[in-house]
Amino acid sequence: MIVRVAWPRRTAEIIEAAIGRDRKSMNISLFLLCWTPVLLLTVLAVLFKRPALELSIWGCFFTLALVVLGFDTPVGIALLAAADGVLTTLPLLLVIFAGILLSSLLMSTGSLARIVAWFKGAAGDAFGRNLLITMGVGNFMEGAGVIAEPVVAPMLHAAGVSPMGSAALSIVGYAGLMTLEMAGIIVTVLSLVTGIPVQELGVASAWLSIPATVIMALCVPIFLPKPSGGLRRIALAGACGLFLGFVALGCAAFVGISISGIVAGLALIFVFIFFGPRGLKLSRPVFIDLAPFVFMLLALLAVNTIPALRTLTFEKLVVKVSLVPVHAITFRPLFSAYLYLAAAFCLAAVLLQVPRSQLVQVLHGGFSKGWRAFVAMGLFGAMGQMIAYSGYSADFARLFQGHNIPWVLSNGLKLTTGGWYPVFVPFLGWIGTFLTGYGVASLMLFGQLQVQAAGILGVSATWLSAGLAVGASLGSISSPFKIALATPMCDAVGREGAILRITIPLGIGASLLIGVILWMVV
Repeated sequence: MIVRVAWPRRTAEIIEAAIGRDRKSMNISLFLLCWTPVLLLTVLAVLFKRPALELSIWGCFFTLALVVLGFDTPVGIALLAAADGVLTTLPLLLVIFAGILLSSLLMSTGSLARIVAWFKGAAGDAFGRNLLITMGVGNFMEGAGVIAEPVVAPMLHAAGVSPMGSAALSIVGYAGLMTLEMAGIIVTVLSLVTGIPVQELGVASAWLSIPATVIMALCVPIFLPKPSGGLRRIALAGACGLFLGFVALGCAAFVGISISGIVAGLALIFVFIFFGPRGLKLSRPVFIDLAPFVFMLLALLAVNTIPALRTLTFEKLVVKVSLVPVHAITFRPLFSAYLYLAAAFCLAAVLLQVPRSQLVQVLHGGFSKGWRAFVAMGLFGAMGQMIAYSGYSADFARLFQGHNIPWVLSNGLKLTTGGWYPVFVPFLGWIGTFLTGYGVASLMLFGQLQVQAAGILGVSATWLSAGLAVGASLGSISSPFKIALATPMCDAVGREGAILRITIPLGIGASLLIGVILWMVV
């Protein structure tokens, strides 16, 4: 028998209000707790200038305690999510290792120095050469699906840029346009998450990428040797960003999103060559120096643009592993950059006729230089997946949304900002990349919620989603994960905290500026 108690109406209202206040108080507490990993990493990086390895260790242990104690996630689920994060980052870790070996070999043989000197014939002065490498080569490589840091950072360092500046610029150069790069995979993932057509999302993202690329271009002189300022040079950097943005927009609108980053970067390189001193001559030694890069780019362009090869390498020759039931990790060895970076290393060793003793030194130096970044990035990957899978019950049978950090964070922002929510959407994307290291992971965490928020606020879901993607791209410059990828390439290991001290405020400011533009658009 069920006994029903008829509470007086006033008493029932009081109880219901009290329960509502408790729930509201709990939600606010959880919302504030969501920010603690961001605050911890920011304080350690900005105030104490700790290196990436220390940041990753502290961040990983803190996040484990946070999701277990603060968000009621079973310890076993959190540890399994951490292992999933390490395995998920394995392709990038292999890219780091192969990139370190290639850059070390080219630096030890003087090949990189000769390539930089060759670029001088196209760009004229040092400032122009650095712009060409940072924004032209960087965007061309990222657009082709080649991670730019292993190539751009050592090139800039060989061109006379400081180790810290080289590491930062290898990310700053492509961050504004990143949404349209990596062969269009970012927009494709966003479309899958939100259900919005790819072309519609791509064009909206391209429009927002124009101011983002200009902002990043204007930041370039900050990291270059003095004198690197002056109105003329700042105007030149801004013009490069504007040119990149409009070329990418035109390509996205009329040709295809998947090649818009490649075309924009290549177009900027050609502009420097055409309007430069025209001293660019392709001799046999220069061709040998460039051969590893040419091979790598041709191979990656082939598997990205030839339909039969893309189908074979991206869909058929794959290995799938599942550590957690809700996430299948897919390895594509013939599609990924690490295989072609390793092949480029072997090609360079043969063409440059590197002695066996020197090759052994390069391998030993590569291991010594790269292990810290290798471990740091693996731990950052673990941290990101623990955040993503917080709130799951045992065996991943059920997700409690109120205990899932991405859900609490995004909904808290939506509730606390109201009509100003669009201003903070790119910042939300920045947060996702800052915490996980992946722009794509940021979209997976927060993408669907933009569609829901758009319905509540009565604004365009396409523009909100595009704003999230551009903010996630800008988050690259502030990501400890990305910085850890760049620093081993230019002798800046251990200086990650000093770099983040500059790039974190720049990333936050840039994302909020894009947010203001987004608010005006929607």
